[in-house]
This record gives sequence, structure tokens and C-alpha cells, in this order.
Amino acid sequence: MVMDFSVITNNIPLLAAGTLVTLKLASLTIIFSLILGTLLGTIRYLKIPVLSQLVIALIEFTRAIPLIMYIVFIHYTISAYIFYNLHLKDVLHLNSTAMQSGFLALILFTSAYIAEIVRSGFNSIDKEQIYSAKALGLSSRQIMQYIFIPLSLYRMLPSLLAQFVTLIKDTSLVSAIGLVELTRAGEFIYETNHKELEVLICVSLIYFTLCFLLSRLARHISKKSFIVETI
Repeated sequence: MVMDFSVITNNIPLLAAGTLVTLKLASLTIIFSLILGTLLGTIRYLKIPVLSQLVIALIEFTRAIPLIMYIVFIHYTISAYIFYNLHLKDVLHLNSTAMQSGFLALILFTSAYIAEIVRSGFNSIDKEQIYSAKALGLSSRQIMQYIFIPLSLYRMLPSLLAQFVTLIKDTSLVSAIGLVELTRAGEFIYETNHKELEVLICVSLIYFTLCFLLSRLARHISKKSFIVETI
């Protein structure tokens, strides 16, 4: 069987548009889920009465549900209400309902995992390090600024980047509610041209390139983290 990749060159605009939608969705999700996930993880770490229990319930519930079900559920329940009442559509330039639902679902879902990463990062700091810093005369603010936050961040970064790699692949599931991102763009092409193998190879290579670059960044940061902790 001879493969014909002219179908790819003839549909570069559609593939490029799908890739841009994937990147936009992933980028916005990374920014907002990092903020929300850090907040949830901090609340859980601090063990605030009642509030921490609610956060734990939300995290466990979210992590127990398949993402595709989560996306569909958000799409047909709270998505339109939230975007209409908070006017987020105009602020974030998310014009399609599918984009809005995918954005909201991915943020909530990813935040649950980031919250656990943040909590684990905080728990990884030995209390002896804090006691030693206090013995040296450092104030609480200095301990947070120079010891607790930097060490926690270094230990979180590799796991956070790994989660973001997963997120890029997870954006493909938003095609279930009609969003034309990279995967759905590929489906449109091979449904029209019946060149499934060529299109799937191309789409896979694009995903591989995006995820590979983030994975390399994660490895680089992991090495830097090890060097910092051993100094």
C-alpha cells in the first residue's frame, strides 16, 4: 500500500486551525487550573475546618469520574449558566459553547490533580528544615520566601509539567461535544478523503511534538531540582 500525503498538504489550513484551538484550550486551562488547583491544594494542606472537607470531597469526586463524562456533564448542565451570568465569554474570547464547556470542564478536572500535587509538594518539606531556619533567626516571612515556597515549587514542577503534558492529550476529548480541535479536524479530513492512515500519522506527530517539548522541559527542570536540593 502506497501512502499519499498530499491529503495533508491540501488540508494544512484546517490542521493548523485545529492545532491553534488545541493550544489555546490547553494554555487557558493551564493558567486557570494552576491558580484554582494551588488554592484548593493550599486549603487542603492547611486543614481548615469544614472548608478542607469540602475540598477533599470535590477532589475525590472529580478524580473518580472519566474526563469525557465530566466534559459532557458540564456541557449539558452548568456551562451555559456560568458563562452567561459571569460574562466570561467576552473576557476570554470563547465564542462557541463547545469551547466554553471544554474550557470549564478541563479547568475543574485538572485543578483536582494539581491540588494533590501542590499538597504533596508542601508535605515534602521536612519540619527539621523549618526548625533549623527558626534557630538561625529567620522570620516566618523569610522562611516562606527563601525555604518553604522555593523548595516546594522545585519539587512540584516536574509533576505539574507531566500533568500539563497529559492535559494536551486530554483536549482531544472535547471533540465529543463538537469542538473542532486537532483530533476533530483530522476526523473531518479523513472522513472526506478516506486517507485515515496518513491523517492519523500527521495528527499523532503533531501531538507527539507538543508533548515531547513539554516532556523535555520537565526532564530539564527535574535535573535542576535535584541540583538545587543537593547544594
